[in-house]
Amino acid sequence: GFVGGWGGGGGKHKMARFQRIFSQGQGTDTPLMDTAEHIHISSLALLKMLKHGRAGVPMEVMGLMLGDFVDDYTVKVVDVFAMPQSGTGVAVEAVDHAFQTK
Repeated sequence: GFVGGWGGGGGKHKMARFQRIFSQGQGTDTPLMDTAEHIHISSLALLKMLKHGRAGVPMEVMGLMLGDFVDDYTVKVVDVFAMPQSGTGVAVEAVDHAFQTK
């Protein structure tokens, strides 16, 4: 299984991946390999994410997603957990340091 997060973290890695994907084949008509990812979210997990996001307005929210990798491009999310946080438009940091350990 996997535990993934949603929220404000990981922006640097996402931007590097975005730049790497779009710099390939720049200026050519070379087709890029389809690396689209599919995420299947259970209805319970979706409702919990929406409720947590709504409760956090106007702040950013953060949480954990629990699920499984189906294949290289498919993730199945079966449950989510809200994390105690304090967020601004700049960063989201967990209040409890136990959530920050690696």
